Amino acid sequence: MPVPVLYHPDLKVVVASLCGALVWGLNQRYFDRKKQSVAFVISFVMGILGADVTLEVVNIIFPGVFSGERAIGAFLCSALIITLVTGLIHRISLLQNNQVKEK
Repeated sequence: MPVPVLYHPDLKVVVASLCGALVWGLNQRYFDRKKQSVAFVISFVMGILGADVTLEVVNIIFPGVFSGERAIGAFLCSALIITLVTGLIHRISLLQNNQVKEK
């Protein structure tokens, strides 16, 4: 594990990030086991690192709903970052398949 994860002062953020990664892991059907474990780790670490940014974005969209609770930002970031990456990978593979069919 990276050092920021092991010695993170806010345990709520770590647990919320873990929950977000688990929610994504239970609902995904796109990756095989090896890729799923890598995506899980990426989701978990990004949830911890991106908690503040995600909370700021959510507060811009929905002002005053989540008042400074970093754990909510960690959960949302952890669940959404890998969903966005998976969607991007899927779209790129569709574009590559379309280009191969055109040739």
